[in-house]
Amino acid sequence: MPPVSSMSGEELLQLAEKHIFSLSIRDLTSALSYENMRYGMARMMHVLDSDDVLCVFGPDSTITRNIGRWRAGFGYGAVIRWREKGVYFPEMRPNACGMILARMDELPSREEIIERVARVEESEIYLGDTRLETDFGKGNHFFELYKTLEISPDIEDRMPSDSYYAVMHGSGQERRGVMYDAVDDGEWVKTPLGGISVLSGSGGRKYYRNWLEYNEFSKKRREILIGEVLGDLEILSNLTHQGLFQRNEIRLGVHDSMDESYPPGEAIFPVALRWDLPLHIFKGRRNLSEEVVKRASFYERAEETGSMGDLMDVNILPHGGGYHIQIPYTKIKTIHTSIGNSFILHGVKPASKVDDMTAKGDMSEFGTMIISNPRELPYIYRGESVIRQIMTYDLGTEVAKLQPMMTVKI
Repeated sequence: MPPVSSMSGEELLQLAEKHIFSLSIRDLTSALSYENMRYGMARMMHVLDSDDVLCVFGPDSTITRNIGRWRAGFGYGAVIRWREKGVYFPEMRPNACGMILARMDELPSREEIIERVARVEESEIYLGDTRLETDFGKGNHFFELYKTLEISPDIEDRMPSDSYYAVMHGSGQERRGVMYDAVDDGEWVKTPLGGISVLSGSGGRKYYRNWLEYNEFSKKRREILIGEVLGDLEILSNLTHQGLFQRNEIRLGVHDSMDESYPPGEAIFPVALRWDLPLHIFKGRRNLSEEVVKRASFYERAEETGSMGDLMDVNILPHGGGYHIQIPYTKIKTIHTSIGNSFILHGVKPASKVDDMTAKGDMSEFGTMIISNPRELPYIYRGESVIRQIMTYDLGTEVAKLQPMMTVKI
């Protein structure tokens, strides 16, 4: 194989494809994420002059609504790992997003919750020298309260069936700039598929130190805000699913099922689908097993690319269902230009004339759609199919199922 840094754009894309492994549901959303990720992976390989880069999509592979991350060639619902520690790609934009799970003895009324959130909004709550701002209603962040549907006996001492539970999903938005602005601090490296921002050396070391501080801030922020709204409660888990988990690994919207902030196998992971579906709670396990690697048809490619060790130690678990784009196109063609990727969505048979057009939901059978980013496409969140994928690939052990009682988007 010729040096990776001397490869053409098409050769880099073909190389990247060999190193992307997907456990995802097959739909338009996961296909778009895969298509886009080829470009981010290819640029990384060019910079590192190495094909030793791995991407594993979880069951919730999806688009990212962060335009900067998307235009840099990165999808979502994935682990990306590269061999060379100390080299970072800040366009991935780690934001320390995570979910905190807490137990309560009583369920507050709707009126109490609204009043408490209003008081928090008006209060001056500080973490260090940073004034905290609530984001319960921003984007896909939320605050949700539950009662139990099913509890496994081996966790009932931690999650009694007669208790109530809360999840808060959010990130450290107040200090996000320390990570997002690092894109401009990096060296812009030209590749056959466009430029990419790279941090290494002292700049890379500073970037990673900033990440560690930022992640701790985000975790502590979640603890403070959930306590301010709900008062007396017990924190069961507080886990990041979007950020740098090692000096050579980023997780974009997926848990580390062996998260090192808890004793091995003791962390409990909420997987939140939609407001109208149960919250599933899992205990993590080491994955992927050799049997699963074979069942997913990864084995030969993993052997060929030298990815087997990393693949069998990826420990991936989704944090939610991911977006499902509500348009019926089934095929994608990607056109790369100086302004980035354009995706031609097609596959629905065009009508031969306007009179023949028929509607399927809100979509016409006429024509194709061309997009540069999927942010504004109509979407919902996926449902129980993601849980079935977790079970199919033995990614975790389900220990509880909770029924949503109240969702707060204020």
